[in-house]
Amino acid sequence: MRNRLEILRNEIDTLIMTKQPGNFRHFVIHLYGVSGFCSLLALRRNLDVEIAATCGMLHDIYQITHGIIEKHAVKGADEAGKILKATGLYSDEEISIITNAISTHSKKRVFHDSPYAELLKDADVLDHCLYNTDYPIIEKEQVRYENLLIELGCEILMKQG
Repeated sequence: MRNRLEILRNEIDTLIMTKQPGNFRHFVIHLYGVSGFCSLLALRRNLDVEIAATCGMLHDIYQITHGIIEKHAVKGADEAGKILKATGLYSDEEISIITNAISTHSKKRVFHDSPYAELLKDADVLDHCLYNTDYPIIEKEQVRYENLLIELGCEILMKQG
């Protein structure tokens, strides 16, 4: 049996090395961090861990391939769909779930009906906030981060911050 997630990770690593060699460390740390937090939250929320981790691995793909942050979520969803389709390993339904989550992940203050969209936003926030706890929390992520700490039983971190 082929491990879809590892196949995808190898492709993403190659893309980063090819398109963003100077930012390799940044993208690898962030994508793998978000992917790991997606897995954790999927376990907690009874969602498909592999689909969740895949969302995390691809959520910033447009920044990698084009070096552009503006509208990277929507444009990245299209790019992620093409990558997933090209692998031949994902169903149309899975691709739809993943690309929907990616397309909305930048809208941290907006609630979306898809549990994977919310999971990806939450995982992205966790990675931003926990990468280095000496960095200030981005205002648009503050409420979501506090809610996540409560969900994960880490309220004590709010008092320490």
